[in-house]
Amino acid sequence: MIGTVQAVAKGGAGIIRLPERTVFVPGVVAGETVEFSIQGRQKGIWHGRLRRVLEPSPQRRPAPCRHYRECGGCNLQHMAYDEQLRCKKEILSANLNKIAAFTPEKPVPVLPSPPFRYRSKIELQVRDSSIGFFRKKSHQLVAIAECLLLGDAAERFALEPPPLPAASAGVLQVLSNGGELAARLEKAAGAPLWLTASRSLSFAFPDFSYRCGPEHFIQANLFQMAPMLGLLDGLLAGRAGNGSAADFFCGAGFFTLLLARRFARVLALENDPDNLAALRANLESNRIGNVEVRAVDALKAELPPLDLAVLDPPRGGLSPALVARVARAGTETVVYFSCDSATFARDLRLFFKYGYQLGDLRLIDNFPQTDHFEIFSVLEKK
Repeated sequence: MIGTVQAVAKGGAGIIRLPERTVFVPGVVAGETVEFSIQGRQKGIWHGRLRRVLEPSPQRRPAPCRHYRECGGCNLQHMAYDEQLRCKKEILSANLNKIAAFTPEKPVPVLPSPPFRYRSKIELQVRDSSIGFFRKKSHQLVAIAECLLLGDAAERFALEPPPLPAASAGVLQVLSNGGELAARLEKAAGAPLWLTASRSLSFAFPDFSYRCGPEHFIQANLFQMAPMLGLLDGLLAGRAGNGSAADFFCGAGFFTLLLARRFARVLALENDPDNLAALRANLESNRIGNVEVRAVDALKAELPPLDLAVLDPPRGGLSPALVARVARAGTETVVYFSCDSATFARDLRLFFKYGYQLGDLRLIDNFPQTDHFEIFSVLEKK
């Protein structure tokens, strides 16, 4: 079959509309005319396979990674970086319009990233001492000889780690702060096998130092950490003081530490034991005593009155009950960092029902070469 790619959807596949159906085909660029075959239908969506590009887009480029056709880690390497950003803005706008019935009044600003060598942390699969990633849409291992998302030192270590026990299997977690490395093999059973002398690394920022290990949640892009903190700090400048704030899904305290410098009282909500231990250690090392740590599922937490809430949930987003509790707490300002535009739009619609208005909205490209991105938003009570 032959068709023209209308746009690129969340998930990275191109949308081709035929008279009888809409087909999603990966590996294409918007505007291209391509030959494709229909692979089948899953959950009401028709999927296709690219056969040939008949009229290529000027935004198409050869994928620089030799593993791109097989590895499931990246799905946009065949596009120029500017085109990747354009597609992400289009995906965000489409989900806001379709799910939240919201259209931004002006173009959404984008914080771009270096396109390669940006990862702060990577998790590789280990099977019989072979190291790599899962094949696209499978759990079959693709052994790799390079990964262009890693810094040079992290790439060398990940691909040639210290000798592993025979028949090793698990997840190789490698953390980098741009200079030092910490790594371990997380096995299905038993204690993890540490592969570096360092078990945690420090990330320095103007007002605090933040320490975590490869087992902790951390922002994925080394180059976007400071800009993300800058967005939050810029919002708080001139408004914080004696008020109260809460950091939901706070991990090891990346945003908590900044909030503690700006508010008299901060509530930190986290339920992962490893992250909680790192959070408490970070509070102690930075001599911060105005943070109450609660070991609780942030989706279910009861809240005191709040002036500001910072939300940075996993891809599944929030829950109607949590949005309701945030609103009932009298929260005047909500800062929502989201890594999924569909759940973000769903949650945004809920906040609108409680009288919040969307102020600042930005796209942060934390994941070049993939269709994923981060969203920064500020919601103010009317």
